[in-house]
Parts: sequence; structure tokens; C-alpha cells
Amino acid sequence: MRSADQNFAEKDIESLDWNELLNLKRSFSSYLKQLTNDIIEIETSKIQSVNNKIQSNTDNLKSLLRKSKEIRSSIKSKNSDFLAISQKISQSKDFLITMESRVTDETEEDLIHTINTLTKGLEDKQYETESEKNRMAQDIKEKSMKMEAVRAVNTIKQGLNQLNQQADTFRENIKVLDIEDMEMNNYINSIRIAVDALYSDRRKLSDDRGDLLSTYNTALQRLELVNLQMDKISKVRKQRVQLHGQYISDSAILKVKEEAKRKLESGSKLSFEELKLLYNDGD
Repeated sequence: MRSADQNFAEKDIESLDWNELLNLKRSFSSYLKQLTNDIIEIETSKIQSVNNKIQSNTDNLKSLLRKSKEIRSSIKSKNSDFLAISQKISQSKDFLITMESRVTDETEEDLIHTINTLTKGLEDKQYETESEKNRMAQDIKEKSMKMEAVRAVNTIKQGLNQLNQQADTFRENIKVLDIEDMEMNNYINSIRIAVDALYSDRRKLSDDRGDLLSTYNTALQRLELVNLQMDKISKVRKQRVQLHGQYISDSAILKVKEEAKRKLESGSKLSFEELKLLYNDGD
């Protein structure tokens, strides 16, 4: 096509003979066929393939965004639970400090033993005076209060350990979710970049299609000019004549005919051969 197109551009089409025009027509026809195949391939294969990829990635992106939303919701819920646990831990620590200030160095076992001894002493009336009896009862009361304080401290410590374990679990869960959320966001960004690239590819394919259509229309116009010139030569061949005793070519006859038309329009005198050339084809 390139050589034929260059011939078309570099030569006056009216100067080409029948064989040259025929070769040029074949070149244009072949070129138009190739352009048609290229346009069809872009429309039915390449653009459709890109559209399918865009749809697939878009569906995947929507699914990932839903998962990302669920992850962020879970992180928010876990953070809320972690905050509640942290507040309980803080309250327990404050209460523990208060209770520990009221507790002696005696263990619960020591206190129980002392209370049992004093209680048995009261029951067995191991006292000599009423004052001694009251003192033993007061000691039992104080030791019982201390024992309750020790038990409360132990209970608080046990609860605090459980709260710390729960806090550690929430902290670890939140860490895992944060990592998952970061990886999900990276994946989402990569999908978005891929979708943008696909849209860019589709725009380029559309531009290529537009360029091919423009080239197709230009080539078609040139082919029509070639066909028009071949039609002229075909008519001339039907009225081939001898001018001045010489046999002339198709292109020469066309030139004579064009010159005859100009003479007629300007009012100049035409020869019999020129008149015959003008009017034999019905012009």
C-alpha cells in the first residue's frame, strides 16, 4: 500500500494509464481489507477483552472494599472493647491499691487459724473476765475483717489477671486486623492502578480505532477517485479514434477531450475529431 499511496500522492492521477490505475486499485482494495480487519479486531477482540478485564477487576474491587469495610468495623469494635477492658483494669488497680493499704502481712491461712482459735476459746470459755471475753470477740471481728480484705485483694488480683489476659487478646487481635487492613488497602490500591491502566488502554484502543477509521475513509476516497478515473478511461476506450493519423493512448485521449471541453466553453473552434470525441459518449 505504501508504494501505491506514494504513487497516488506523487503523481497526477490523470497521468496514470489503465494498468497503473488497476495496480493502484488493487493496492487500495487490499489496504482497505486490512484496515477493516484491524478495526474489527479492535472492536470485537481487543476492546471487548479490556472491557472484560475492567469488569472483572471492578467486581473484585467492590468485593475487596466490602471486606475492607468489615475489617475496619471489626477494628473499631475491638478497640471499643479494648478501651472498656482498659478502663476496668485501671479501676481494678486503683481499688487494689486501696485494699492493699488495709491488709496486714498475715496470710489468709494464718488469719483463719487465729479466728478459729479465738472462736474456740470463746466457746470453751477460756477467759477469766468479761473484759477478756470482749477483747477476744473484738479480735475475732478485726481478724475477720482483715481476712475479708485479704480475700478481696486476692479476688481483685485474680480478676485483674483475667482482664490483662483479655486485654492482651484484644491487643493481639487488633494488631492482626491492622496488618490485614494494611495488606487489604495495598491490594485495593494495586487493583485501582490496574483498572486505571485498563481504562487508559481502552482509550488508546479507541484512539487507534478512530485513526484507522480516518485512514480507512481517506483510502476509500482515494479508491473512489481511482475508480472514477478508470470509468473515464473505460468510456474513452469505447470511442477510441485516430487523431492526425496517429494512435493515441487512453490518457492522451482524455487530455484531448478535456482540452476540447475547454475550447467549447471558451467558444473556440473545434475540429471534427474533437467534436466526435466530445459527443460520442453522450457528454
